[in-house]
Amino acid sequence: MKEGESEKEKTYGALVWTSRALSEEDVDLISNTKDLAIQQATPVRVLHRRAALTRERSIIEMRCHPIPGRPNYAFLVLRTSAGTYIKEFVHGDFGRTLPNLGSLLGCSAEILQLDVLDIHLDFL
Repeated sequence: MKEGESEKEKTYGALVWTSRALSEEDVDLISNTKDLAIQQATPVRVLHRRAALTRERSIIEMRCHPIPGRPNYAFLVLRTSAGTYIKEFVHGDFGRTLPNLGSLLGCSAEILQLDVLDIHLDFL
């Protein structure tokens, strides 16, 4: 299992809030984003146990599902490369993850719930 760890991908489901209502253009922008390279500095929340490095990670694809009747809320499905910090991709971690969801949308974004939906790892 450890052997393929650096090549594995994960799919996450995330409930997010944005500081402004999401437009159709925002939903399309998110849903059409593919192979987005991001730079992630070690998140503040794990600095006490991880080396302070900046790593390149990839958001392979995203899909945005607006929450009916709640224009500032959406459910995101994200497929990412190994080691991507999803919470920090959403809120930006004080500018330590770039680009991030908030910077792509031009507003603040917060993550309310996060679940792993799938782990993609080829076994022999």
